[in-house]
Amino acid sequence: MFKAPFSFKGRIRRMEYFLSFLLGGVVFGIAFALGVGTALFGAASNSGGSFGFGVLIGFAALVADVWFTLAQYVKRLHDTDKSGWLILLGLIPIVNIGLALYMLFADGTVGPNRYGLDPKNRMPYSPSINVNVNVNGEKQVTAPTTTSSTRSDEF
Repeated sequence: MFKAPFSFKGRIRRMEYFLSFLLGGVVFGIAFALGVGTALFGAASNSGGSFGFGVLIGFAALVADVWFTLAQYVKRLHDTDKSGWLILLGLIPIVNIGLALYMLFADGTVGPNRYGLDPKNRMPYSPSINVNVNVNGEKQVTAPTTTSSTRSDEF
């Protein structure tokens, strides 16, 4: 799980998408708390150095989190055989909720698609039927099977 988490190539399963959604939320919360906490602490102590460093660390964590989250969203769209550019629909209010729910509940494409192999290692269903057709209308004769008998009255 989380193979190449910052890459926009490939496909991920619904569970990995859900876990990345949770992880992104936790990292965002920590970055926000770090930024706000250092801003308040720096303002209270009149120490400009700690304020700048805390905000810088919080901003770096926020940028990494946004990159990670976008990459996971795009890979989830790839799993449903959709273009990653559809992530821009997330900028539209209300539509973003529908898109997030779609990515959470829609099953991915069975088998490989143009974005990579199936993360569940499923192959498309192709029925394999062996049919023997006698075109001439002749009766087919099968060889009799021989079984050994243990009865004493048979030769």
